Amino acid sequence: MVAGQPPETPSQFVRYLSAKRSVDDRALNRVVVEALRAHVVPGPPGRPLRILELGAGNATMVARLVEWGLVSRADYIGLDADPAAVADGTASIARWARARGLDATAESAGVARVRGADLDLSVRMVHGDLLRFEPDGELDLVIANQFLDLVDVAALLPRLWRWLRPDGAFWFTNNYDGETILEPALAPELEARIFQLYNRSMDERIIDGRPSGDSRCGRHLFGHLAAAGAEIVAAGSSDSVVHPSGGRYPGDEAVFLHHILDTIDVELRGHPDLDPVGFAAWLDQRHRQVDRAALFYVAHQLDFFGRVPGARFG
Repeated sequence: MVAGQPPETPSQFVRYLSAKRSVDDRALNRVVVEALRAHVVPGPPGRPLRILELGAGNATMVARLVEWGLVSRADYIGLDADPAAVADGTASIARWARARGLDATAESAGVARVRGADLDLSVRMVHGDLLRFEPDGELDLVIANQFLDLVDVAALLPRLWRWLRPDGAFWFTNNYDGETILEPALAPELEARIFQLYNRSMDERIIDGRPSGDSRCGRHLFGHLAAAGAEIVAAGSSDSVVHPSGGRYPGDEAVFLHHILDTIDVELRGHPDLDPVGFAAWLDQRHRQVDRAALFYVAHQLDFFGRVPGARFG
């Protein structure tokens, strides 16, 4: 559950993107991942797999694709509207590759080539607006991770389908589905109101005159995909779950939790239907719980893998 962006420095936002890597790793539905593996890898004969990721952040997904053995020969484009994330993604790909003994070279501005045993990967990070972006040639796979709940999905899908080759595919992951759980319970009536208003803020968001959010994107994707003529090959839950172990959170996941709370703060601060004193006290207590490694977090999400009409796999 992330919508909006807290008032933070670029380095803080990039740190959040890195912190949620481990959260996403646990959340991604493995049945859907295996459907992706079976139908897409190794890609069409004679050329690399062409992949576009929407809202690519700082390129953690492309690293995951390689580490999980999902791609071996691919041209990957990571598109994001945040320049700091794109810049970090370009730099982090080289660091990630070298840390794993892979050869990483800069082919041109923003383009890295990563090679290793049975691996040949071109990575291009692009800072741009999705509505103004046009890929260079047909795509084999479009990925969107924790992104579609921030856009008008019904309007976006036909545009994506025009970019895909006839046997192209999509992998849409961590799509928020309207429920966030924090434990232990704290001011239950107030908290229920906070999340009700937060979800409503997603549903009512308008950017440049267009709807730009859906707090139940996960369940609504079944209908959106069917209406757009897509075939869902696999779907399943991908809940984000963060909890302490041994008196601390894994990795940098406290940063992830603080970011979630900060995002709620920015979205609802000054809301006329929310008591400002009670809201501020709730936020303070929840932040303190994170500092003590005493907060448990669950966000309900759904993953989808599928293809466009006429898909030919295998």
